[in-house]
Amino acid sequence: MYQGQLKSWNDRRGFGFISSNEVKSDVFIHISSLKHMQRSPKNGDVIYFDVTKQDDGKFRATNCRIQGVAFKNKPTNRRHKNNSRFLSKLILIAVVLAAVFIYQKFTLSTEQVENKSLTAEPVDTWFEKSQNFSCQGKQHCSEMTSCEEAEYYLSNCPNTKIDGDHDGTPCERQWCTGW
Repeated sequence: MYQGQLKSWNDRRGFGFISSNEVKSDVFIHISSLKHMQRSPKNGDVIYFDVTKQDDGKFRATNCRIQGVAFKNKPTNRRHKNNSRFLSKLILIAVVLAAVFIYQKFTLSTEQVENKSLTAEPVDTWFEKSQNFSCQGKQHCSEMTSCEEAEYYLSNCPNTKIDGDHDGTPCERQWCTGW
């Protein structure tokens, strides 16, 4: 890196020339090489710079800085940072909700299949339902052969003693246990 002094500066056009004992001729400097500095250069400023030879054979100053002048603070894009945090949280919540939804859907469908298999009626029960019952004077649960027969007697036959608590379910201890 070379050191030189700003010999001339055209603020309106944004360029000037640096003279340095380390380089033979004056070096062209453009404002774009100093855009990271807090202020524009002034005649007499000490400039640190690298040199690049241009196509026309002239030298140009690059990677420049002004002695004693601070660099511009890069404005942190706080809004962008906050937006990306918000977006990250939103995506995380969406993924968690989707996982919960899928899990519940899977477990509910599995439970429904299990419940259907548990509640499927055995074949012999189906045949009993299709049997024709008739009132034959039976009054007690010990005389019944199934819950269906007890229900038939409770609904259709007189003088039955098969619903002791009068809740509409006959023979709860023996035939119609509810399990």
